[in-house]
Amino acid sequence: MKLHTLLVVICVASFSQAASALLIGEDTVEGRNNLYYDDWGHAYTTGNNNQFNALDRGDAARAFAVDSQPYGFSSGDLLQISAGGCVVDAGSQCTEPGYAGGAFRALPVYSLIGLWSTSPLSIDPLELFSGVNPAFFIGDFLDVVVPNAISPLYLFLATNDGIFSDNSGAYSVRIDSLSIDGISIDSISHVPTPSVIYLLLIGLLFLKRFAIRSA
Repeated sequence: MKLHTLLVVICVASFSQAASALLIGEDTVEGRNNLYYDDWGHAYTTGNNNQFNALDRGDAARAFAVDSQPYGFSSGDLLQISAGGCVVDAGSQCTEPGYAGGAFRALPVYSLIGLWSTSPLSIDPLELFSGVNPAFFIGDFLDVVVPNAISPLYLFLATNDGIFSDNSGAYSVRIDSLSIDGISIDSISHVPTPSVIYLLLIGLLFLKRFAIRSA
């Protein structure tokens, strides 16, 4: 009974830690929004002549906004990003944010991707690793830590496409701020945070040791 009670306590504690979320805001990402609209993207494109496919195509991506204003995220903040809806970007097919139809620019094609910028009005990418595409996969759900930076960072969002003029539809994106009992989390990159299952596994390992010592 003692072991069972302890397991319940650990489970409840784990879920309460992971469930502490506060809404930052909700925004819409139009299917024509192009993360590679400007020249910065050329160094990260792949394939024959792909470096020019997205230039000036569609509409320039914009930063995630709250009350129509670009939202500045602080380094070390733990965020939960969830997305829905779909964008017509593959012929007549409407693809969801987590669509996995192969790689394009080293990211899943026709999926929701993001990029940290130091500017709220245009893309000035925060390049975490030299020579690597600073854009990253978001999909339909992602826990992420805001990278280290001196000033606030702005999250630009778009679908991972090459030609945007024939796109339609939109993604709906919600971002929550997560807190884990007030613990401050530092990070140097956009690394997904441990899920509840890992916390539960830690609890099970603890129970195993407790049972052995009690035997």
